[in-house]
Parts: sequence; C-alpha cells; structure tokens
Amino acid sequence: MLTKEKIYQQAFALKQNRRKEKEKQRDILLAAAYQAYPRLAEIEREQAAVGAQLAIAALSDMVRLNDLKQRSEALSAEKRCLLEKAQVKDITYDCPVCRDTGYVAGKICDCVKAIATELTFAELSGEMPLADSRFDNFDLKYYPNRPDANGRDPRRRMTGIFKTCTEYVLHFDPKQSKNLLFMGKSGLGKTHLSLAIVGGVLNKGFLPVYGSAENLFDRIAREKFSGADGGAYESMIKADLLVIDDLGAEMETSLSRSALYNLVNTRLLAGRPVIINTNLSMKEIAERYTARISSRLIGHYEAWEFLGTDIRQQKALEEQTHGV
Repeated sequence: MLTKEKIYQQAFALKQNRRKEKEKQRDILLAAAYQAYPRLAEIEREQAAVGAQLAIAALSDMVRLNDLKQRSEALSAEKRCLLEKAQVKDITYDCPVCRDTGYVAGKICDCVKAIATELTFAELSGEMPLADSRFDNFDLKYYPNRPDANGRDPRRRMTGIFKTCTEYVLHFDPKQSKNLLFMGKSGLGKTHLSLAIVGGVLNKGFLPVYGSAENLFDRIAREKFSGADGGAYESMIKADLLVIDDLGAEMETSLSRSALYNLVNTRLLAGRPVIINTNLSMKEIAERYTARISSRLIGHYEAWEFLGTDIRQQKALEEQTHGV
C-alpha cells in the first residue's frame, strides 16, 4: 500500500522521466542538425559576440544598440530557418502550464495531481471493482417502494442515502468532511456507494485509501510482526479519506480491535474523515470492539441504516428469468 508521499514521488518521477525522454530525443535531432548545417555553430558564436556588444552599447551608443538588436533578430531568424529544415521542433510538453516540471509558482501542478490520481486508481482497482461501482449505475429500482414490517420505506431511505453520498463527493474536504457509518444487511449497496464515493473523491484529485477491514488490519499486523514499514498504517492514517469496508467480517483478535481503535481515534483527532461499512448493529459493534470504539462512532459518525432486500439475489433471479 502506497502512502500519499510515495504516490506523489512516483508521479513526479514519471513526469520527470517523460520530460527527460522528450529532451533526449530533441538533443539527438539537434546534434544531427548541427552536423548537417555547420552554419548553426557559426550563428551561435555570432550571437554570443553580439550579446556582449549589446551590453556595452546599452550604456552609451543607442544607434549602435539598435543595429545590434536587428543583427541579433536576424541571426535568430536564420537559426530558426535552419532548424526547421533539419526538422528540429520545440519540445511539446505534456503540460504547457508547468512545462513538465511538475511545479507552478512553487506549487504542485494539477498535472502531477492527475498522475497521482491515476496511480491511486490503479492500485485500488487491483483490489476492488472501482470502475464498476459508480453513482450512475446505482439503481434505486431494486429497493421496495412500500413500507417494510417496521413501517420504513426502503426506497425513500435509500434515495436519501444516495443524495448524501453524491453531496459528500461534491463538497468533499479532507479536513472538514464528516465521518459516515453505513449499516445494514449484506447486498444492500453499502460497498457500491462507498466505492462510488472513492471514485468521485479520486476524480477531484484527492487520495483515499479503501479496503476491507480484513485486508487493512492484516496489512497492519504483517507490518507489526515483520518489523518492516511498508507504509500501510501511515497510508491509512494520512489518506485524505479512509474507507473501511465490511467491518466485522475480519477475524476477531486483540490486534484487530486495537487497529480499529487507533485508526478511528487518530483520524478523529486529526480531523480526517472515515467511512465505515458494516453488517453489525451498534450494539454488536460495542460488544465486539468495546465501548471506546462504539462511543466514538455514536458521537462522531453520521449513521445510515440501509434498507431493502439483497440486490445481488434480485439480479441473480433476473438473470435466471432472462435465461429461461
């Protein structure tokens, strides 16, 4: 798992390598041009001499200064003409704003942020179907539009949750966005909407960390017992957004409880948002992970209970019906 810093290091390395490759290709063409047109070297010597004379003339001789400027312009035009004949063109940078340096006025250019986003997307997509879980393919038709046994309308509830998720991305701020707790039975869209949020946050240039509780806690455990710092825990702590999926499905150990508490508490103190998905009720969370964790979830997370019937089963039945 890559930390935010390592992601940006890779992004800058890619940017610099692309720039160097373009400059290398132009240098090759330039060397061939100087060999084919010896006049180019003569022009450079003349330009250097004219430049030295310009500095002197600027102090007293305005007439000579104008003559020297005209001579300098003529030499530059002649040089451009010869380079065009040799088919040597100016470098076309991928980003004309920063000229592939990665910086604009001392700040990281948006092009580097875009590369970092692509790298993060590639890493996350290797573990989760990020490209398949979007807001535009989340279908509310699978939620009953009638009250359940407790008098709750699943479609109305899920419409509200969907709106919450889309607005979460729209107004996302890694220092101010709220924490969310998605609860409910399996197959109701918790993972789908969480991944849609991750994709939306990525598209805005932020770097999230997403994973199942089992995988995230396992990475922390492997780092702890191996003594090697792979950056997993640091990534989870410093990410713009941390999403813990399927909390409660991991093996229950003292380390998993400790890892969850540390992640929740540390990010809470730092003001960094977390989204947690779970099939557990708040009571079951308290029994499994202790009151220290459940009290923080109750007090600092906006909880949403997903309603309806298993969508995966509904889709499977649709496929069977269509296949008949």
